Amino acid sequence: MLSAAALPAPASASPLFELLGSQLGHGGFNARATGPSAASAYFNPALLPQAEQGLELGFLVLNDAINIRLDPRDSSVDVPLENTMSVRDEFYPLPTIWLDDGCVPVPRDDPNWRGCLTDTPARPRQSAGSSGNAQGYAAVGYVTHLLDDRWSMGVYSIVRVGGLLRADSFLPDERAQYFSNSLHPELYADRLNAMSLAFGTGLRITDWLSAGLSFTLNLSNEANATTFIGSSNIINETLVLRTEVDSQIGMAPHFSLLVEPHDSLDLSLAVHTPQGLEIVADTATEIALGNRQPVFRRNVHFWLPLTVSLGAMFELYRADGHVLGVAGTGMYKRWSKYENRHGERPLPGYEWSDTTAGALGVRYSHGDALGTYLDVTYEPSAVPLQTGRTNYVDNDRFGTVGGATYTVAVKDWGLSFRFGAQAQIHVLRERHQSKRAPRPGNPSLVVDEFPDDSPNPQTGEPEEAAAGLQTNNPGWPGFASDGAVVAATLSVGLLY
Repeated sequence: MLSAAALPAPASASPLFELLGSQLGHGGFNARATGPSAASAYFNPALLPQAEQGLELGFLVLNDAINIRLDPRDSSVDVPLENTMSVRDEFYPLPTIWLDDGCVPVPRDDPNWRGCLTDTPARPRQSAGSSGNAQGYAAVGYVTHLLDDRWSMGVYSIVRVGGLLRADSFLPDERAQYFSNSLHPELYADRLNAMSLAFGTGLRITDWLSAGLSFTLNLSNEANATTFIGSSNIINETLVLRTEVDSQIGMAPHFSLLVEPHDSLDLSLAVHTPQGLEIVADTATEIALGNRQPVFRRNVHFWLPLTVSLGAMFELYRADGHVLGVAGTGMYKRWSKYENRHGERPLPGYEWSDTTAGALGVRYSHGDALGTYLDVTYEPSAVPLQTGRTNYVDNDRFGTVGGATYTVAVKDWGLSFRFGAQAQIHVLRERHQSKRAPRPGNPSLVVDEFPDDSPNPQTGEPEEAAAGLQTNNPGWPGFASDGAVVAATLSVGLLY
């Protein structure tokens, strides 16, 4: 048996940037509109000429407490042991008793016989959720001015402490039974483990007009694997593996404009193109008899849609070093093009919707030393009620962030130290959804995994145990979700 796989993976993704906003300076959730700093390298590179030159470091702690509660399920929908003996061509669902309790192979005349050939571990519904994690991240930013305050460059990154990224291609329907048999937050979970890195440059064209260009970057891998299996009965002893691995860099471009029609008013436009980590698998399996079966699979992680934003910063009051202003940002996100972790689009009738989100906040500063900010944000869910086959878990999100920076100038050295602190919370509004019963001819609804016409292997007649609905879809007959994401950051910068 011969198997070959190719895995090219162009990548660029920044889910942490989009969720947390700026972790440096005082951009907060309105970093597309104000708060020039190294974080502007992603949010609005046209602000970079206004940022102070220097290096900033931050440490962030984040906890995601997202609850998923499954509705109780009647045993009448369990997939019975008879399923393993039915003659069918497609993949078999697992007997539900294997999922609930596991299975140990015993002789068929043993009262504990459950039909398995090897040890099968138990994985009950929602026993392997992916929330409830406290994680640490490092935020790094750097700004340099190449041509006074006219042309500047910056870099901004958030990296999970202990690893660059972790991706999980969990499945959103009944196929989850073969793996975690659990539901996961679609836009959080492993997306909180992506490495986010952006490079940007900003050019002040005139005193009232600036433009910016940035790229989000991420490491990607291309791997070719070839295996030879002498005997499928003793794979552990006869498998020979050869691999080729190549690392690449993927990128997505982003654009911005900053218009300053008045000393007290800034207007911003930012366009962020779609982003994501893509892994393509092209495999082929060949046995000695010449039966070669090629297979193509594509995984997509950390996908983000085209986002167009308009922002404004308006100075309300300035006197004796005191400055008070308001900032606002409106965003259009094209979630209707969403691709899940297996490169699949939502099923017909359950397409995601484009959304508009927004942030509003206040800014107060005193002299060159103190800067404070407070923002609120709201983002509606793009996901329709999951009454069908899929279980995309998502909620409307309300968020607030508050923070302050304090700058200490060391005049003799010609530099300053900036200290910052920030805290934020995002609340996911409770949402409950109930599944609709399957209906012939509608593949978007829950699948009857043991079809009524499944034949009995002895008689050829329809299997009696197959009557009615049987499913291991972990979301049947419904589920609810809510929760919160909480984060806090401390930062220090050396500015010169």
